[in-house]
Amino acid sequence: ATRARGVGLATGGRMQSTSPPKAPDAYRFESVGEGLSTRDSAKVAWPHLAPARFTHPLDTQATRALKRLPFAEDLVRRGFGGMVEQAIYLDNMSNSVRVGPKQLPDIYEMLQEAKKILGLESLAVDIFVRQNPAPNAYTMAMQGQKPFIVLHSSLISLLSKEELQAVIAHELGHLKCEHGVWITLSNILTVFASQLPGNLGRTLGETFSASTLRWLRAAELSCDRASLLVAQDPRTVVSVIMKLSGGGAAFGQDLNPEDYVRQARDFEKESERSWMFRRMRDALTSQLSHPLPVERVRELDEWSKSADYRELVAGGTPLSK
Repeated sequence: ATRARGVGLATGGRMQSTSPPKAPDAYRFESVGEGLSTRDSAKVAWPHLAPARFTHPLDTQATRALKRLPFAEDLVRRGFGGMVEQAIYLDNMSNSVRVGPKQLPDIYEMLQEAKKILGLESLAVDIFVRQNPAPNAYTMAMQGQKPFIVLHSSLISLLSKEELQAVIAHELGHLKCEHGVWITLSNILTVFASQLPGNLGRTLGETFSASTLRWLRAAELSCDRASLLVAQDPRTVVSVIMKLSGGGAAFGQDLNPEDYVRQARDFEKESERSWMFRRMRDALTSQLSHPLPVERVRELDEWSKSADYRELVAGGTPLSK
């Protein structure tokens, strides 16, 4: 099974340009010049949040297609996927530190609040902290017997508390959407297709593989949106992506999320200058499981200013502690 890795360095449709409805004063947005949209109020939650409210269109489309396959979901949940989940869970139990009310309690509280915001309060999720010099986080992205999230120790050292909660929210987004179930199934179909004889198998295998990678990239965009739903300040999520691209504790306050958004826009302009630049951009991304960091930032910036996001926030309920 392919783990739905959340915060690697790692595009899909843009939101339609419509005039957003005016949000109530309690959920007022501010525009920071030409930069990121922010909000200046207490957080809200969505106890009954459906994944379709925040998933990227390509992610939604691919998931719906696979859900139509008879018995496919049970095959992954009760068979291969379940065994892999148990094996990786046991590995983390033996080689990592499990977070709880008395073990790294700040991280535990971040998880509980993020679950409440995303409507996952009833889902028991373990968090493990694992010693690793590469800042990353991942989950099996399956609401099986033992749902879990793994945070690398270097990630915790790199990020602020707000940023770390945004990472946890990203991984909860994978769990909310159960990307592990559907992407595992897509990988199985790719393997079967590639085993067909002759050029047909090779062609189908390459086509399925490319489609799965496009889906993986769209799934990451969905989970960046889940991060935003929990952080409720796009600067926090942009800062995570920026630090994973080229950050460090020594930089302190010198890293500027809004300038990184401008960099993302400049990249888009440069890559659209000619067909050759567009081909170069596509070549950079075609074999990646995650979108380019600047593309993630641009997509997140656009969604944070969309009518869909504003309607979600306006319809949320005040977060109770």
